Amino acid sequence: MDMVNPEHVRLRPGQSMEAVISTDGDQPGEVAFFVRSLSNGVQPYSDIEIQQRAGVVRYDNVLLALTMLKVTAETEEVFDIWWNYYGKNGMEHFRRIAEQDTIRISFTTEEGVSFSIKTENTFKRFFKPLSRMFEKADSWTDVEFDRAVHGFCALSYPKEKLWNDLEKKPAPQPEPEFHDAEKVYSGYIPDDLRPFYIYDPEHGHCLKIIPSILEQDALVGNPEELLYPAPIKTALRCDYRWIKGFPIAAIPFIPGMGLAGPPEDKEY
Repeated sequence: MDMVNPEHVRLRPGQSMEAVISTDGDQPGEVAFFVRSLSNGVQPYSDIEIQQRAGVVRYDNVLLALTMLKVTAETEEVFDIWWNYYGKNGMEHFRRIAEQDTIRISFTTEEGVSFSIKTENTFKRFFKPLSRMFEKADSWTDVEFDRAVHGFCALSYPKEKLWNDLEKKPAPQPEPEFHDAEKVYSGYIPDDLRPFYIYDPEHGHCLKIIPSILEQDALVGNPEELLYPAPIKTALRCDYRWIKGFPIAAIPFIPGMGLAGPPEDKEY
């Protein structure tokens, strides 16, 4: 396992990354995050708030696991960190982050690490089921992974929009109510998608969509069991396609919680 010396990390303004660092004593090392502010608004004396969100999406044939941090101090800034399961030591990094109770976040400057803080690892629950999910997919090269990240970011940036797409969801709501789309929804729904319209108490007017990360499961199983509600605007913007007669789209997916979409797409 390669370990990184935090004092040797250099980042561009706005850049972020994850790495395994050595810890004191005989501890085996831990995953840490490194971020560098665009504005240098985060200082050791700052009152710092850190929020965490995560999701996973399929782009082409690559599964992308995404973790995001929103750091609020004198300024507010969002950082995105992408995880390559089939990259060097990728599987080990997935395992470690799923076991840690805390995460060390190091804030860097041009001179190196200026200070670090520890915060609760709310990504722990997110990563626990991911290894089984990713092992079902065909492997990819580092080049294919980089292309997939750049392609998805081109569709989903700026980072603030991507953060909103991964909006945390509240506790499960009552079973969605089904309605006739033509009688209830006044906007446009393509004819082929009308059978997949529902009204969801949490998301409003929705289309039931299979997230692209579950494509392999849909191919070998029952795709009807993999449909999740997405706001109509989100579903139509994500260039849906068809698999075994069911719509599928590259919408961020949070295991155990469903599809993630920007709040401004919701219509009631």
